[in-house]
This record gives sequence, structure tokens and C-alpha cells, in this order.
Amino acid sequence: MLAMPRWSAAHLDRARLLWPGVGLLLAVLSVVETAIDETFSYPLVTCLPGVAVGVVVASCARWPEPAAVLGALTVLGNHALGTPGPGGAQLVGMALLVGHAAAVLPPRRGVRTAVVATLLVVVVGMLLGPSTWEAMFYVLVTGVAWGVGALVRQSRERSRELQVLAARLAEQQEAVASAAAVAERARIAREVHDSVAHSVSVMVLQMGGLRRLLPDRPDAQEVLQGLERLGRESVDEMRRVVGILRERQDGDPAPQPSLSRLDAVLDELRRTGMPVELVVTGEPVELPQLVDVSAVRVVQEALSNVVRHAGAAATRVEVAWAGDSVTVTVTDDGRARVPVPAGTAPGGHGQLHMRERVAVAGGTLAVGPVRGGGYRVRASFPVSAAIGSQVPA
Repeated sequence: MLAMPRWSAAHLDRARLLWPGVGLLLAVLSVVETAIDETFSYPLVTCLPGVAVGVVVASCARWPEPAAVLGALTVLGNHALGTPGPGGAQLVGMALLVGHAAAVLPPRRGVRTAVVATLLVVVVGMLLGPSTWEAMFYVLVTGVAWGVGALVRQSRERSRELQVLAARLAEQQEAVASAAAVAERARIAREVHDSVAHSVSVMVLQMGGLRRLLPDRPDAQEVLQGLERLGRESVDEMRRVVGILRERQDGDPAPQPSLSRLDAVLDELRRTGMPVELVVTGEPVELPQLVDVSAVRVVQEALSNVVRHAGAAATRVEVAWAGDSVTVTVTDDGRARVPVPAGTAPGGHGQLHMRERVAVAGGTLAVGPVRGGGYRVRASFPVSAAIGSQVPA
């Protein structure tokens, strides 16, 4: 169950003071209305029903249903004091009581309260009043007050429902984002396994060859045999831990993504009609497999976002090689070449996937809009000096 938002102490204090303040205002207006009336010149005592309505309004927050009925009964005081019906301030107070009951009570109780209050005024007006039009006029006033109160109640109910839905949506978004992060980390783990397992296997083979070159060094052979055994155990352990995450593939596995084959990746998008330009600057070097794969995955994810959110806008892919880093940049012009699918929402998990990959590879990621239109994704990865040999042409 989701907890409903609670009002602060300041809100509660204002709510407690609202209706007493309104009731006091109506009581004062009733006195002033009677005192300045020059048409009928009723004695000041005839303001007592209006003052009574003000008192009832001041307490309606605690007892909304009885307050509406007591407000209607104050018309008996008007006829007892010789006035034809409620004054203006008193009538407003009686309408407020009915509207408040309709706003805070369940629908059936709100309707019942409005009907009882209206019937009381109508019956008293028809029996004691000089004209039935006064009672009919109150029917109109009550109907409008009840309608406004019912609309307020519906609005409050919808507001509460929206708050609950918003809280559930926030929880679902958090769960989806967490699941996406877990899935992306699993995918990265598989690729790290492929890279590290290959490297360790090569090291094991090299140590085996070195051991055979030292037949007259039994101490060195013993150390190398221990290292070989440790290497094989490490590879086996890694396969047991990560193997459950691997998908089973039929046939030969596809080659690992690489910046050296990036143009082939872009050709797939070009064949769909998306204009993609590739610019390479600097001297390419051999990259660690983790960095190489991560850089290509960032480019692929950025291009997918262009297709989803920018309608396959014209895109420029830049690969900048520096002495100690490689930077990939994907920039679109923001002008859609195809319609963006309806319901496509911004801010999916593409950036989350890219950030996970870049962080694992030790790089940095910057994303954001471009002045004048479009969007840019830029990822920079460090290049280890130990593997910084140039790729042969």
C-alpha cells in the first residue's frame, strides 16, 4: 500500500482557521446588512438568524451534515422575527453549508443533506412565508451550491488518485531503470569475460611454452606449472560465474565490435536512408578489447537514439585518436528525415547504458543538446601506454 501525501502543519493550521474566519465574516456582514438597510428598516435583532448561520459555518468543518441542516432551520428565526426570509449574507452562508457538505461527504450523503436542507426551507417558506417564490429561489441556490460542492469533491478524489498513480509510476520507473542497469551490466560482464578469458588463456599458453624452454631449471618449471594451473583455474572460475549470463548461439560467434570496423556498422544505417558521416582524425592505435567494444557500443546506442527520438536526422560520427585517449562523438542536426513514432518518450535507458559502459572502461561521457538544434554524445576513453602501438596499415 502506498502512503498518501500528508499535509504539513501550516496547511492544517490554515484549514482549521478557514471556516471560523468565514463564519465570523458572515456574522459581521449580517449585522452590517441589517444596520444599513433603509428599504425595510428591520430592527437590529433581525440579524440574529444571519449571525447564527455564521456560528454554524464556523463549526461546519467538524460536523458538515448537521451544520447544513441547522443552517436551513435558521429560516424559522427569520419568520419568528417578522422578516420574509433570509438576508443576503445569511443566504450565502446557507449555500456554503450545503456546498461544503457535498464537497466533503460521500456522494449519497451529500445529496441527502442537500435535499433535506432544501425541503426544510421550502416547507417553512410555503407554510410561513408570504410568497412561495422565496422558497423556489432557495431551491435554485441550493442546487448550484450542491453542484459546485460535488465538482470540488470529484476534483479532490481525482487529485488523490493522480498522486497514487504518480507514486506508482515513480516506483515502476525506478524498477525499470534498475532492471535496465542490471541487464546492461550483465552484457558488459559477458564481454569482459570474453576479453579477459582470452588474455589469460594466451598467458597460460605462453607460460607453457616458456616452461618447455627451461628443461634444466626444475625450480622455474615448478613455478611456471603453478602459474599455468592458477591461470586455468581462474579461467574456469570466470566461466562458471559468468557463463550463466551468456546466450547460447548457433554456429560461429559474431566478431567482437571494433572501431576498425565502424564503417560497416554505419553502412547498415545508410542503407535505410539515414545520412551518416564518419570522420576519423589522428593515428589509430590498438585498443584494449574492453575499450574498443565499449566505444562501438556507445556509437551504436547514440545512433539508435537518433533514430528513435530525432527521426533519423543527419548524423556525424567522429573518432578522434590522441596519444593517450580516443574520443567518439555522435552529433545529429535535429531535423528529422522520417516521422518519429507516436508515443516515443524522451529520456529512456540509452544514456544509462552508455554511462555504464563508459564507467566500466574508465572513460567519461558528456551528452546534451547542441546550440541551434540537434544533440551530441561524446565519450572519451583512456588508452594504455603499454598497448599504444600503432595498428599496421
